[in-house]
Amino acid sequence: MTIQSVEQLVVARDDARYKAMIEGDFAALDSVLADALSYCHSTGAVESKAQYMEALRSGRVKYIRMEREVAQFHAWTDCAVMQGSVQVTAEVDDRPFRTQAAFTSTWVRENGAWVLAAWAATALPKQAR
Repeated sequence: MTIQSVEQLVVARDDARYKAMIEGDFAALDSVLADALSYCHSTGAVESKAQYMEALRSGRVKYIRMEREVAQFHAWTDCAVMQGSVQVTAEVDDRPFRTQAAFTSTWVRENGAWVLAAWAATALPKQAR
């Protein structure tokens, strides 16, 4: 499999992740997240998969809109790393939340499917946007 085809597969899985996050499709989201997920938000908060899913299921966090731009992509046999930027519009604890962040996401192939194993985002300062 070429890096281009791996990139297409992983970007498609990431697109499905964003769609599931916005639509509140927890079954679809669960299938694209690794059980050992480490999710570091742009605020610096770090959550496990269970914590992240609970924040969404409870309605504490509601994603409204997300736009991702991929800047770099590298793949190995069963691991891929994507870097870029993302604009997020959400509600957190019933308050509007907007940010633009740089991100690094690490994807691994488990049982033939690519799943998100780690996400780390850093809020960009206003002048860098």
